Formats: sequence, C-alpha cells, structure tokens
Amino acid sequence: MKQWLRNFILLVLMLCSAMGAWGLKPRDKMAALNKNIRLENVIPKSFGDWTLDNGALISVVNPQQAELLDVLYSQTLSRSYVNSSGQRIMLSIAYGETQAGDMELHRPEVCYVAQGFSLETSGTSLMRAVDRDSPIRLQRLLAHQGTRNEPISYWMRVGDDIVKSGTSQQLSRVRHGIKGWIPDGILVRVSSLSDEPDKAYRLQELFIEELLVAVDPVTRRFMVGPVSPMRVGIRQ
Repeated sequence: MKQWLRNFILLVLMLCSAMGAWGLKPRDKMAALNKNIRLENVIPKSFGDWTLDNGALISVVNPQQAELLDVLYSQTLSRSYVNSSGQRIMLSIAYGETQAGDMELHRPEVCYVAQGFSLETSGTSLMRAVDRDSPIRLQRLLAHQGTRNEPISYWMRVGDDIVKSGTSQQLSRVRHGIKGWIPDGILVRVSSLSDEPDKAYRLQELFIEELLVAVDPVTRRFMVGPVSPMRVGIRQ
C-alpha cells in the first residue's frame, strides 16, 4: 500500500510539473502585433533637416554577412541621409519576429569585429523619446578599419524592453516568456564617418530625436516600445 501511495504521489507531482511547464510555455508572438509594419514604408525618406542621400559613396555596414540576413531577420533597412550642411548619417534597422536561440538579434559589438573592425566602447547616453515613459539608453561604440573611423549609436528593443547588454537581452526573453509572450526584437543603429566622435554622437542623437518625432505613434512604439497590449492599452 505504501509503495502504491508513493507511486501515486509521484504521478501527481509529474502531472503538476508537466501542466506547469505547459502553462508557462510562451504561445503568443509579439510580432503579430506589428504584422502590418514595413520598414521601407514607415521610415520617412526625409524629415527635419534630413533627406535620403542616394548618391552617397559611403557604405552602411550590415549587421551580418548578406547570406545570413534573410535567416536572422524578418526585415532590414539600410539608408544614408544628408542634411543641409552636408553632414551624413547612416541608418541601419534589423527586425526579427522571434527572439529565441540562434534567431535573436546580434549586437554590433560582435558583428563589426567579425567584419574586421577594431572596436572601442564609448559609454552610453540617456535620451528621452516621445510617448515613452522611460528614456532610451543609447549604446555608443567607435569602430576603426584602416582610415575609416565610425562612431556608432544604437539601441535594441526586445519585446517591451530596451536592453543594454547580452544578459539583459536574455532576461527580457525570460520575463516575456513567463507572461506567455514570444518577444520580437529590433536593432536601430546610426553611425557616421568622423574623426571627432563627441561631435558625431551629438549629431546622431539629434538625428534620432528628429526621426522618432517624424514617424507615426505606431511606428514609434515599434521602434522603442512598449508593444504588448497591456502596456499600450489596446486589445489583442
């Protein structure tokens, strides 16, 4: 009888564990909330003092080699803009519908080095964004390759969170998973060619501020979050 009772208790515990794991398994994709957004259409080709620079000779560094882009990301966008003073900014956006395992966003710190750049970290900067309660923490890097010096500012959104490191990227995935969400993710990176990084970072921040003001509210949430229904007050 005691053996039967022990087996019964073990069976109940196993069933409870299985049901708990099933209940915690993420099922809803945040990407479904952004299914109508196409980067090519929603990111303006001109805004503020900036216009698309079709004749730019400088190249925008892609996050990965071309053969990996279609595998890792659902959408990518690379553009160069110029202002009335002739200053140029390169914009690169990569969006992934599923942030899990090998499909997660790859940080510029890894990608630039993989393409032969030497890289320095240049700290962070807090930037207020329209319609967002908390500021965006911009990550700053300085890439070198031969005579090319490229100051870089970027941020990454995973689900509702702006993540500042690989660890916070993973923690965000876990937090969203507990709530039943499979988070999406977006990397927004701006850079320029300059031997004066401090001036370049200030110009990049102005560029980002003008871009976020220029896009519509839905696109702005897509870029900086939050995107989940409870956070933005919409229903699924």
